[in-house]
Amino acid sequence: MKINYCPSSRTFTLSGLSVQQLAVMFAVLRTADHRCFTARSDNGCWYSDNDFVLSLTDQERADLASIASRLETYRPQ
Repeated sequence: MKINYCPSSRTFTLSGLSVQQLAVMFAVLRTADHRCFTARSDNGCWYSDNDFVLSLTDQERADLASIASRLETYRPQ
């Protein structure tokens, strides 16, 4: 797996992922998207439930959903 960073656009590119690496990433992201961060708290953060110690902003929660949705297209069978 290779990771490149472009400072001018502030973007990363992942390449050379194996099917297994993509499957692992998908499983973790899909689980987080579907089972964690289900309710927004009164302070505006999205907490990951009792299983994890993590909180997300509204934008980060939207980004997680976007990534998981995009990876669904390439889900290894």
